[in-house]
Parts: sequence; structure tokens; C-alpha cells
Amino acid sequence: MRFWPRSLIARILLLELGAIAIAAVALPMLLASFLRTEAHRYEQRILADQAQAIAQRIRVDVRGPVVRLDPTLTHLYASPYDGRAFVVADTGGRTLAESPYADLVPWRNAPRAAGPVPFRAGAFVGVSQPVRVGAARIWVIVTQDRTGPGAILDDVIHGFVRRYDPVLISILLLLPLINSALIARLFFAVRDASRQAAAIGPHNLDLRIEEAGLPLEVAPLAHATNDLLARLQASFRNQSEFVANVAHELRTPLTVHRVELEGVEDPGLRARLRASVDRLGHVVAQLQDLATLEATADDKFETFDARTLAQEAIGLLAPQILAVGDTIALDAPPSPVPIRGNPVLAGLALTNLMTNASRHTPPGTMIEVLVAPDGVLLVRDDGPGIAASNPQDATDRYWRADHQRSDGAGLGLSIVRRIMEVHQGRLIVQSRPGEGTCVSLRFPLVPEADVTTPS
Repeated sequence: MRFWPRSLIARILLLELGAIAIAAVALPMLLASFLRTEAHRYEQRILADQAQAIAQRIRVDVRGPVVRLDPTLTHLYASPYDGRAFVVADTGGRTLAESPYADLVPWRNAPRAAGPVPFRAGAFVGVSQPVRVGAARIWVIVTQDRTGPGAILDDVIHGFVRRYDPVLISILLLLPLINSALIARLFFAVRDASRQAAAIGPHNLDLRIEEAGLPLEVAPLAHATNDLLARLQASFRNQSEFVANVAHELRTPLTVHRVELEGVEDPGLRARLRASVDRLGHVVAQLQDLATLEATADDKFETFDARTLAQEAIGLLAPQILAVGDTIALDAPPSPVPIRGNPVLAGLALTNLMTNASRHTPPGTMIEVLVAPDGVLLVRDDGPGIAASNPQDATDRYWRADHQRSDGAGLGLSIVRRIMEVHQGRLIVQSRPGEGTCVSLRFPLVPEADVTTPS
């Protein structure tokens, strides 16, 4: 259906306009036919009543049947007006009585049956009414010219249709407008529900679609969607709790293994086992970061100082970074840089970038944390860079440039990207092989706000 619109409203309006076009043509024709039929019935009934009234005025004297009309009927048949006439005839067609100008009427072809019979003769219509006079039967024949001045039924029909057609079309055209208004209410309600659904994401699964204003036809879909969101929220919560529990359970045996490794006499074996334990510890730390992210993603945002956040993150990781032979520095403006978000998640994102810069570069790498006046946090290193045609791919979960590498699970940057999605911010990775890597966190900037120190 190439020309069939996809819009439900357009389809309904198109069908209604087609129905209006058909009705505008068919209804006047049907109405005119109905009026003509009813007019013909009325006309025949009037002629039959007149024939009956004439039959009741027939008297028999020595000359035979005589018609003595009352003044009303006499006046009615006193002129050739609209072809009104009556004739009283016997079986042989002999005229026993007649109205003036009856010779102008084609009554001789009128049927003579045992009962009243309507007939037509050219432009004339009439009724043949049998009457019993003694032992004889005679017929009262009443006629009227439908084309005469008094036969205005067709004119009435045509005039009525001419006036009726605009009213009919106006009423029919009003129906699509009313339907459009009703459909528009449904459309706006569904659109609002769609907007509510589009605003729901992994970080705000507690939101629900408002069902109160929806029509009964759409409300079950919204209710089912809300039930699905509730199940998804419970599933996310269970997953987060499971990851947190697994990470917590793994930390204790890893700590024990680190202590026991010191008793291994073979230096080479001890170094390999320590590297393996360190890798597992890093994976456990990332799992804990994921659990923390999902647990705090729905927390209320606040305004805090980006400089303080960077200082605390460097203070936390500096011993670890310096221990592997790397160096770290902070470059920040002298005045506070307010940003809005969750300080726990923002600190988690920054420490992840600093940890990645230290772990995935050779000893002696210079790591620099910069706080820009516009609220952007940058972590830059002078390491070998990311070996990928598109450094932004490194933000995908489980992505690793070297699939042979065994020093992590590829979760670090994906965690950072998820944190920035929660904040409606941006994570930008810029890197070239041999020229180092620069990762920036663009949080929403808060102009001139009170700054609180993150806990």
C-alpha cells in the first residue's frame, strides 16, 4: 500500500472523508427516492379519499345516478387547476356524471376492477373506485395532473435536497473534526507516556509511566511496561548485590594468598604467582566498582569542587603509582571549579583513569591530572598510547587492545563511561601510538553555586 499512510489519525481521517464523499452522493439520492415514494403514497391516499367522498355523494333518481357534491368538493373541481377532475362511469365506459373540464383528462384508460386501483396516464395520476348502485356497479375515477401548478412535489423534493445537502455535508464534515479532537487526546496521552518511557534508563528504573490519564485501550500496555520495569529494577538490584557479594568474598582469600606467596622460595614462581594474584585483585576491585556504580547511580546529585575531588583521588592513589616507578602531578586553577553530580561516582571515575594510566604504561610514565576552569577533568600520560584505530572503542566493556594481555578484564573505561552516562556527561578518549593518551571527563558545569566538599 504505497499511498496508505502510516499514521493512525491519517488513516481514520482518510476513511472518514471517503465515507463522507459516498454519503454526500448516496444519501440525497436515497432521500429523494424516499420522499418521492412517500409523496406518491400521500397523493394516492388523497385521491382515494376524494373518490370515496364523491362515491358517498352519489344518489339514484329516475334519471339514474346523480352526484350531488358538497360545496368544498364542488369548488375543488370547478376549474381545470392542476388537472383535478372526476368522472362517474359505468362498465361500458358511458359517462354518468363528470366534473367540468373532465374531457381534458385521459380517464378512459383507467382500470375498472373490483376494488380501488391507482393508475397513471401520462402526466396524470388517479384512482378508480368501484361503487355499488343497486344491482349495478359504477366507478368513480379521480385524476390529477402532476405537472400542473398544484403538483409541486418534485419542486419540494428538489428544494429540500438543495437545502438538505449543505446541512448534511456540514454535519458529516463535523464528524472528522470531533473524531480528530478525540484521537488527538489519545495521541497526546500516548505521546506523554512515550516520553516518560524514553526518560527511563538503567540509572532511574524507579520511574514509572503514569497510567491515570491513559485511555482504557492503552492503559494495559502501560501497566505491563511498569511491571516489566519493576522486574528489571529487581533484576539490576539482585545483580548488583550478587557482584558486590562475590567481590567481597574474593578479597579475603586473595589477601591470604598474598601473605602465603611470601613463603614461596623460587623467586620466578613467586613473581608469577604475585602477578596472577594482583590481576585477580584488580578484577575484584573493578567488580566492586561496578557494584558501587549500580548501588549509587540513583543517589541525589550535589554540587562539589572538582579541584578537591582531584586532590583526594591523587592522595589515595599516589603511593601505589609512585611504588611502580610512575610519577603523578596535579594542574588545577586557584579558584574552586564547581561541578554537579555524585561525588562518589565522580571519584570512582577519576581513580579508574589514573589506575589505567599507571597499569597499562611502562614504569617511569608521567601521569598528569588537569582540572579545567569549565569543569572538565583530564588524565593525561606520556605512555605508548592505545593501539586501536579508534581510541573511543576502549570504552566498550571487555575491550582490550592486546587480546594476549592478561592484566585486567577490560572493565575500567566501560565503568567510567557508565558513570558519565549517569551524569549526562561525556567521556572522550584521545590517543596515538607513541604519543600517550588523554582521557577527559566532561561533567555538567554549575555556574556560581555553593561548593561542598565531597565525603
